[in-house]
Amino acid sequence: MRKKIYVLVLLSLMLLGSSCNIENEDDPINEYGNIDLNKVPYNKLSDYSFFTGDMNELNPGQGVYSYDLTAPLFSDYAAKERFIYLPEGTNMEYQGDFNVLNFPIGTIIIKNFIYYKDVRDKSLGRTIIETRLLVRKETKWKPFLYKWNDEQTEATRLIVGGTATASTILENGNLKEITRYVIPRELDCRTCHNLNEEMIPIGPKPANLNRPMEDDLSLNQMDNFVEQGILNGSPVSMSQIPDYSDSTLGPIIRGRAYLDANCAFCHRQGGTANANGLYINWDFEGEKIHTGIFKIPTNYNAPQLQYDIVPGNPDESILLYRMTQTEAPDVMPQIGRSINHNEGIEIIREYIYNIE
Repeated sequence: MRKKIYVLVLLSLMLLGSSCNIENEDDPINEYGNIDLNKVPYNKLSDYSFFTGDMNELNPGQGVYSYDLTAPLFSDYAAKERFIYLPEGTNMEYQGDFNVLNFPIGTIIIKNFIYYKDVRDKSLGRTIIETRLLVRKETKWKPFLYKWNDEQTEATRLIVGGTATASTILENGNLKEITRYVIPRELDCRTCHNLNEEMIPIGPKPANLNRPMEDDLSLNQMDNFVEQGILNGSPVSMSQIPDYSDSTLGPIIRGRAYLDANCAFCHRQGGTANANGLYINWDFEGEKIHTGIFKIPTNYNAPQLQYDIVPGNPDESILLYRMTQTEAPDVMPQIGRSINHNEGIEIIREYIYNIE
C-alpha cells in the first residue's frame, strides 16, 4: 500500500514539473528577460510586458525608452505616446541626420494613439484607441496592430483593421468629434512605411529626434540616448526638422516641415509615390519642379486644376486641394486620416502663398 502511494506521489510530482515546463514554453519573456521574437506577435499587448503597473498608464518597463518627434504626423487630432523597446545589451546606431536610426534585431517601436478629454487639462482623463508595433525581425520589419478595450485594461491584435469613435477638446477650446477613426489593416502599413520596396520606420530619424526632452527641456533627446548607452555614433551637432506648430517660424520653414512629416514618407525618392516625381522631404536637393512648383501630376486629375503648386496661389494648387478632401481618390494622405487638419491646411496655404 505504501509503495502504491509513493508511486502516485512521484507521478504527481513529475506531472507538475511537466506542466511548469509547458508554462515556461508559452511565457512570452525568454530567460534573458527579452521578448522572444520567435513567438511574436502575441495576441494580447500585455504579453509583451512593455509597461509596469496599470498598462493604460503607459509607464515604460525595463528596456523600454520614450521618445518624441519635432514634426509629428497628423492622425485625426490623436495624441501619441511613443516608445522604443531594445533587447538587453543592444543599442541604436546613427547613420545620417535624415536616415532612420539603425535598430538592432529585436527592436520594437511602439506608438499609442490617444484622445484626451481636454488637451488643455490632461488630468481630466484620456482614452487609448490603439497601439501600433513595428518589430524588427531577423530579416525585415513587421507591423502588428492592437485595439484597446473599453475598460482600457487590454489591447487585442487586430489584423484586418477596424474603426472607433472619439472626441477631444483642442487647445483652442473647440470640441472635435471623430466619428470614424480608422485603424488600418496591418497590410496597409506598407503603403507609408516603404523605402525601395522594403518596410522601414518613418519618424525616428535624428533630424526629427533632435529636440529637448519632454520632461527636461535642458536635455537634448539624442544626447539622452547617448548618456543611457543606447545610441552609438551620434555627432555633436546635427540637422533639425522644425516644429511646424511653432507660429514664430516663417511660412516656408513651417510648410516644408509639415510636408516632410505628413507627405514625404511617400513623396520621396524610393517612396511609394516615387514614380510621381513629387519629392517634398526636408532634405531634398534637386530640381525645383520636383518640389511641386508648376509640376503636372503624372497620375491624378483635379477639377480645373493643373499644377501641384502654383506659387502665390494656394487655391489653384492641387497640393492644397487634396489636403482639404476626405474621400478617395482625392484625399491625401490616402490613409491615416478621416477628417481635415485645419491648422495644417492653413500652414500649407501660407506656405504656397509665400513661395516666389
